[in-house]
Amino acid sequence: MKSAWILTLFNCLISLTSLHSRAETCTKKWPIQLITHKNPILASISAVILITLSACSSLSGSIPIQTQTSQSKGAEDFASSEKTISENLQPIVLEDNPEPIAAQQIVEKALEEPEFWQKIRDGYQLDLSDLPLKVQKQRDWYLENPNYLRIVLKRAEPFIFYVADQLDTAGLPLELVFLPIIESTYDPLAYSPSHAAGLWQFIPSTARQFGLERDRWYDGRRDVVQSTEAAITYLSYLHRRFDSDWLLALAAYNSGEGFVSKSIRRNLREGKPTDFWNVKLPRETRNYVPQLLALASIISDPDKYNVTLPEIPFEPYFSAVQVDHQIALSTIIDVTGVDPTLFTQLNAAYRRSITPPEGSYQILLPLANAKDFRDFINTKNPRTWIPHKEYIIASGDTLSHIALRFNVPVSSIKKRNGLLGDRLTIGNTLYIPEGDGEAMVVPKIMRYKTISHIVTSGDTLSSLAVKYGTTVRDLRAQNGLNSELIKIDQALDILVPTASTKSTKLRRLFYTVKSGDSLYLIAKKFSLLISDITRWNKISREEYLQPGQKLTLFINPRII
Repeated sequence: MKSAWILTLFNCLISLTSLHSRAETCTKKWPIQLITHKNPILASISAVILITLSACSSLSGSIPIQTQTSQSKGAEDFASSEKTISENLQPIVLEDNPEPIAAQQIVEKALEEPEFWQKIRDGYQLDLSDLPLKVQKQRDWYLENPNYLRIVLKRAEPFIFYVADQLDTAGLPLELVFLPIIESTYDPLAYSPSHAAGLWQFIPSTARQFGLERDRWYDGRRDVVQSTEAAITYLSYLHRRFDSDWLLALAAYNSGEGFVSKSIRRNLREGKPTDFWNVKLPRETRNYVPQLLALASIISDPDKYNVTLPEIPFEPYFSAVQVDHQIALSTIIDVTGVDPTLFTQLNAAYRRSITPPEGSYQILLPLANAKDFRDFINTKNPRTWIPHKEYIIASGDTLSHIALRFNVPVSSIKKRNGLLGDRLTIGNTLYIPEGDGEAMVVPKIMRYKTISHIVTSGDTLSSLAVKYGTTVRDLRAQNGLNSELIKIDQALDILVPTASTKSTKLRRLFYTVKSGDSLYLIAKKFSLLISDITRWNKISREEYLQPGQKLTLFINPRII
């Protein structure tokens, strides 16, 4: 009887050893601790087994246990590691004893919990005990709106593993993985009235401070990789700045370090506490930190709050492919077969339909699609990667004349054709890029772009209005003209409609008028028509705008 009991316990130990090995081989970077305070049953069983085997060894003799140690090689080695374990650890089945079945059921229950969320919990650093009433109210709101949690966690799927991995590498609290939920609902195209953009909602000045570039081609605030790196750098700085107080650091991330510092100094003068819960902060910030704590508390114990978390694969969602030459984004979509909407989410930083003409950039693709793109860039001629014309060099041609003729920069022609100097060879073929590509856009809208027209002999505002599908009034407003008089060689900005897209929604933006704003400047800033702004807001185009006035705009977030 003692022998059967020992064999039973040994079988449980084998199962637990297999479980531990599988978790250990899942990834070398994030070892999953399955026997922790979150698994008291497993911890108790392990202790009982070890004690019992030790006590009974004198009765039954030593029990040889053959195992094979393998070095973890990341999530991709999970399958091969599992095979090795099964070959070397054969559990002993005792049909007349039900105990091993109960133990196996416990092991299977532990394996059901998604490993990703357990890793997040293991990386918590904030104090979630004795949460204030304000946090409890925020938590109640999330629990009363389960669809919100379901939608934002689903939207986070392409990004959340990467964000968590980067936070973990930097040694930051993994509760911060929920910060983009509060900032942007994990929408890389999110844009706020304060001109903050991207997952981490950087405003232009802070973005420049942390090296996020922005031009007509590219917006680093919407680059998932670059903006996450900048956010981690900024959060780490704020953590040091506020004496390792994460709640104050988060408050400063939202409202600015200057505001938080000023509030702390005020409390010091008045002899008041200087923690987050006692300093004076904007209303948005007072809710901001409790929202994060509320989310973290729900994820810490989803069973307690009857919340079902989505299963996030414990592996990277995307791969970054470096591109050293300009390429049309539509070409990438065609080559890889990636869903266009998903591609736009992953590569929201690109503001035009082709990548920038200078420098190297990264394209993010789901793991399953990345190989096809790598094969493409390794085998295809880069000169054909974007729409182009072919031009045969004739006697008397110069690069500047050809560039002027096709309205493209000399630098673009040189880069496309691998020219180090200005010398041309008669009879050779030049690849001429076809413009700068269209602005990247979202669904079912008429979009507009600003072009520059050089006035020639015979041009009038009336003829130009007909030619470009606009009105004389708009032309005058766009160019600040007091009359219809124009001069030869004068450059005019003209907002013209382009083709409509098939799908996507405009984003409603509540814009606060600033000193010096005009309908023309606002329309130009957001690529809108003045007539649309006046129609949406039921105002006259002759009406003067007042600083502080609120305007409702429907914008295309890809072209602002």
